[in-house]
Amino acid sequence: MAKTGKKDKKSDDKTSGRDKSADKVPAAPAPAPAAAEGQPDVHIYEVEGVRIPHDPAIISEKVVRSIEAGRYEREEVQGTPKFLEPGDRVIELGAGLGFISSYIWKAVGIRDILCLEANPVLCDFIARVHQMNGVRAEIRNCVALNDTQAPGWMDFYLREPFWSSSLDPEEAYERQVQVEGVSLSALIRKFGATTLIVDIEGGEKMLFDALDMGPVNKVFLEIHTRKIRQIGVKRCFDALSNLGFCYDQQVSRGGAVLFRRIPERQLRKG
Repeated sequence: MAKTGKKDKKSDDKTSGRDKSADKVPAAPAPAPAAAEGQPDVHIYEVEGVRIPHDPAIISEKVVRSIEAGRYEREEVQGTPKFLEPGDRVIELGAGLGFISSYIWKAVGIRDILCLEANPVLCDFIARVHQMNGVRAEIRNCVALNDTQAPGWMDFYLREPFWSSSLDPEEAYERQVQVEGVSLSALIRKFGATTLIVDIEGGEKMLFDALDMGPVNKVFLEIHTRKIRQIGVKRCFDALSNLGFCYDQQVSRGGAVLFRRIPERQLRKG
């Protein structure tokens, strides 16, 4: 029987102290357009040009407040245009509402996107958001694993708000589901990914322990210090360093950090 209790809070932990004044602040959502004649009156949020339909089963009051205040995925909105290029092939781990994938499609011109999301209910919602915004991206209901983890079915714990769902059974949850765990190295090779965008509620702690990064040269991830603590942040950063990536100070802001692959010739020079 699933445990119940106090809901989780999305981490807003900070790992950088940059001056925020120069960064773009996402615009508040535009008013919802009127529903078409004969169609249900569904509220539509519009954030940074991305339309998101309201669904009370997914978009809780806390999520609504985040959207309406312009806080939802603010750091990702500010960061992604600074390093993404139209030719990038992006795997997004933890696709949420499908907002970031829709945003980079529309704002940056990314046309090759693979969305990975462990919550099966969110996968259907992502498809709705993509259709509403003219986005064509592949969506997979799965959890990405590093090379030390055996692929197979695993427990995933659903919480409200949706962004608090995770593989961690220790905190109170509403429902437990079985999700397929797949090799991230294999997905990278098959998709030919050049960029990873990662927001997986603490799963970043061990994701990079052992991976074949193939053609990936950029990793943009949200760090959940509340979940993984400082030792987890160190483990994540150390693993990326061991894979030949370095912290990008210019793009990183708050809990959203960018790592770039160091060119091989620079590594050889030491």
